[in-house]
Amino acid sequence: MHNTESALQTLFMNTIGGLKTSMKNIMKEKQLSLSPMYFMILKNIHDTQNCTANYLADITEKDKGQITRLVQELINQSLVTKMPNPIDKRSQFLKLTPRGMQCYQELASADQAVLKEMRADISDEELKHFLTIGEKMLSNLNAINNKA
Repeated sequence: MHNTESALQTLFMNTIGGLKTSMKNIMKEKQLSLSPMYFMILKNIHDTQNCTANYLADITEKDKGQITRLVQELINQSLVTKMPNPIDKRSQFLKLTPRGMQCYQELASADQAVLKEMRADISDEELKHFLTIGEKMLSNLNAINNKA
C-alpha cells in the first residue's frame, strides 16, 4: 500500500475509534450502560418517521437478529417502545419514549460538542472541501462493495 493510502486508512480508522471512545466516555459520564451503537439506533429512530427494525437493519448494515437484540435492550431500559403499523400488521414502528427522547437529546448534545471541538481550527471552507472529497471516496467504496 502506498504511504498516502496507508495514512488515509489510518486516519479513518483512528477517527472512527476516537468518535467511539468519545461516545463511550459520554455514556459512562451519564451512567448509561450502552454502547455507541445504541446511540446510532436511538438517533435513527429519532430521525426516521415510522422507523422499523428492518429499516434499522438496512441502514446500519447489521443483521436483523442483532438489531432485534439491540432494540429489545432499549425497550427493556424504557428508552424505546413499539407501536403497531396500521398498514402492515407484520411490522411495528419504533418510537422513543419520553425517557428515550431525553436520553437521546443529552447524548446528541454531547456528541455535537465533541464534533465541534474536533473541527477546531478548521475553517468552514476546509470542512466543506474535506466533506466533498470524503463523499467521493465513500461513493467509490460503495461502488467497489456493490460489485461483490
